[in-house]
Amino acid sequence: MRFSMTCTIISDEKKFDIFRKNESIPLCNKIKTMLLSEIWQLYCRGYDRFWLNCEWNIPMWCAEIITAMKMYNDIRLYIAMPYEEQASGWDEKHRERFFDVHADADKVIMISDYYTKDCFHLADMHMINNSDRVLIIGNDRAELFGSKYAVEHDIPVEYMFK
Repeated sequence: MRFSMTCTIISDEKKFDIFRKNESIPLCNKIKTMLLSEIWQLYCRGYDRFWLNCEWNIPMWCAEIITAMKMYNDIRLYIAMPYEEQASGWDEKHRERFFDVHADADKVIMISDYYTKDCFHLADMHMINNSDRVLIIGNDRAELFGSKYAVEHDIPVEYMFK
């Protein structure tokens, strides 16, 4: 019997903002391939449950990777949705991807009914409190909320693309 472990994936969105409107940039596909490799390595180390907030770029790509992996692997996707209207200002294509990932998720928790200044931090706290490890993509700054919170709660943190 396999022992299940859970990993939260958090991204510093500012570092990847160049992909917000154009995922056809060649570097974007390279990053997605590296994310797939990292998630696969985590899975091989026993992490088979993943928490994400499904924000633009990295979190959404990771969610799409995990849902694709679910076809052939015992892997779970959990989403902590910061607020109900999270995707309301997104273009149609990205909104559709957002809802497709949510439909394929094993669990979706809505943190707030509406946007608040701390709803993203509350989502991070929920994900980290339910995880054995945190993978932070794009930043190694100690002041990043998720990193600081995980360290304060003795949850191991890994960094990718520092």
